[in-house]
Amino acid sequence: MDTSLDHLDPRFRNKAFELLARMAEQRIPVLVVNTLRTAAEQVDAIKRGVSWVDHSKHEDGLAIDLVPLASFILHETSKVDWNPNDPVWLTMGTIGERLGLVWGGRWTKRDLGHFEQGS
Repeated sequence: MDTSLDHLDPRFRNKAFELLARMAEQRIPVLVVNTLRTAAEQVDAIKRGVSWVDHSKHEDGLAIDLVPLASFILHETSKVDWNPNDPVWLTMGTIGERLGLVWGGRWTKRDLGHFEQGS
């Protein structure tokens, strides 16, 4: 799984950097858990139940997944163990939305750490 910001599409990379900078300003330490994803990795993500779409914006370099460092220290990449009621997720989502990003926390099947380029 790719976590390199350098592999993001240039149209999205600056937004990702800005998102991370705003998290730092709010003193929310985060870890990048996914940036670019191959088609095979997307198929695997669907099988593991961590994605629900046939084609993800991760495959185009237009999405980033973040996790608060505290959640990662406790549960690593096990999304099912991350506490969705922790208010830090809403703060993170608000930061991303203020930057014009689409936040996965608003979806029916919530993906709290997911941010992607809007349409």
